[in-house]
Amino acid sequence: MQRFRCANCAAIMESADLSPACSRCGSAVVLESEARPDVRRGELEAAPAGVWRYRAFLPAVNQEQIVTLGEGGTPLLRAERLGRELGLQKLLIKDESRNPTGSFMDRGATVLLSLARERGIKECTCVTTGNLGASLAAYCAKAAVDSRVRVHPNTDQGKLYQMLAYGAEVTTMSARPERRVPPRSLAVTAGNPFLLEGEKTTAFEIVQDLGWLPPDAIVVPVGTGGHLSMIWQAITQLRQSGLIGSSGCRLIGVQVEGERGSAGKRGGSAAPRGASLTELEDSEPYFHRKAAKAIKDSQGSPISTTESETLAATGLLARTEGIFAEAASASVIASLNEATRGGLIHRDETVVCVVTGAGLKDPRAVSRVARETRRVAMGSPYLVPVSQIGGTKLALLRLLSGRSGYGYDMWRQLRSERPITTASVYQHLEELEALGLVRREGAVTAKGRERVVYELTRRGTEVLRMATTLEQRP
Repeated sequence: MQRFRCANCAAIMESADLSPACSRCGSAVVLESEARPDVRRGELEAAPAGVWRYRAFLPAVNQEQIVTLGEGGTPLLRAERLGRELGLQKLLIKDESRNPTGSFMDRGATVLLSLARERGIKECTCVTTGNLGASLAAYCAKAAVDSRVRVHPNTDQGKLYQMLAYGAEVTTMSARPERRVPPRSLAVTAGNPFLLEGEKTTAFEIVQDLGWLPPDAIVVPVGTGGHLSMIWQAITQLRQSGLIGSSGCRLIGVQVEGERGSAGKRGGSAAPRGASLTELEDSEPYFHRKAAKAIKDSQGSPISTTESETLAATGLLARTEGIFAEAASASVIASLNEATRGGLIHRDETVVCVVTGAGLKDPRAVSRVARETRRVAMGSPYLVPVSQIGGTKLALLRLLSGRSGYGYDMWRQLRSERPITTASVYQHLEELEALGLVRREGAVTAKGRERVVYELTRRGTEVLRMATTLEQRP
């Protein structure tokens, strides 16, 4: 039995379950952290780099049951060029995109799957928008555990391809389950306490790489609030264990305006773009209290950025430091100017930005960054010539000319003139979006399902105009 504390109501409970929830309010729980005064710095420094270097602070698991792909041990890089651009003298990047599947989630997956294999779990399931499913599928493959993933309609193609490549059985959230859940099956959410235990090793590595001196500030995407909370828990655990002194490290939690909750609300002059951290993410909103408390206890601050600022920061980070980050990860870079102007960080302080995921996992971000940064003359103003846009894609562009629409409705209009499946229509729309020719306008409910609504971009309108001109030539 292990002791857990509810992230919402702070109730204490004991459980032997690998996916426990609060018995009082049903919210997510975290393992109660323990001080380890018996652990010495030299022992940690002598151990091989990676998540399991910090076994003394992780749930106990037999050595022979550990499932690892070499996660953790990611570099803490001095960002001198980016620092000069932003006026920060000691800016560092903790590059979590170097993990095996390209995100920090691998730190948690190695811990959870090691425990799952030790307990004879035969199958793991999850509902995901991306990184959790990709990471879980990879570590299930390594552990010889079946993985079944239900994906959100907005799941990025790169992450979906990862899940399929790792052998996961993938279905959409709208699909009706047609099977019984077998015994020894484990349902996993982003709020799983054993995933979180692995994620706190991000902070252990930062502090150790800085000579056991925490930085002045750590800037991290809020996400579910779990990673941010565990970074603070790790620093607290190190202090209680006597491995570091009292810490003046502040946490800056970053969200992109438009995400769930009120984190995108702009604050007054005393709190630039301050966020109240009301709700954080569909997958697990229960960490808002713990995240807010971590920020408060560290004397840090929430802050928000806009989507356009975040996309610009993705390109800036890539051009100055050679790190291509997922858009949500680049939000930490986008927040720095505002944080500096608002006095949340100072120009001579040691600041660590945690980049949580790799950019190539999000093809839409790839196309947007390419569009923003492209300066190469190509003989045509378009990255993809009209001749490379097939008949089906052109038909979809014409259906969206002067109006918006959703995939199922467009399929109904197209099927009378060509044999095509709904899956094919959605695939073409994804590819058009990746090319920057259409964008998502919002969502509507039709026939009891939520439908993503698309519209033409300016570039899509120009491509359609050019295609029409070419067709009219003799």
